[in-house]
Amino acid sequence: MAQRLKLLARFTRDASGASAVEFAIMGTVMIGLMVGFFDVAFAFYVRNSFNHAVSAAAREIYVDPDRTNTEIETDINARLSKFSSSITTSVATATAGALEYKVINVQMDYNYKSPFLNNYTVTLVGESRAPILDYQL
Repeated sequence: MAQRLKLLARFTRDASGASAVEFAIMGTVMIGLMVGFFDVAFAFYVRNSFNHAVSAAAREIYVDPDRTNTEIETDINARLSKFSSSITTSVATATAGALEYKVINVQMDYNYKSPFLNNYTVTLVGESRAPILDYQL
């Protein structure tokens, strides 16, 4: 019995494995947080790319007003297909006063990739309008 108490006392004073245990506890938490931060940062990158794709499609209408709606939709889907497979794109023509506009509506679902956020989906929605200008030279 006395020998067991001596072993227990020596075991409670021994700190040789404390660093490994602390790292095992905190390391998993820190690595998990880092993965989550990278996933959120990538989501911001996707949102920025989404907005850029919608704006670029509107700018291309300025340059080439004869582009068809199918060409515009194909271009937007090609830019965004690496981020999501659920992309809804529509291009319509609207009139305001004497001007005709192309109205671009895009909707995309983005699913987070990290294990902590994998059930979380964000729906990105973008709209842009570009006047159809008739350049007569």
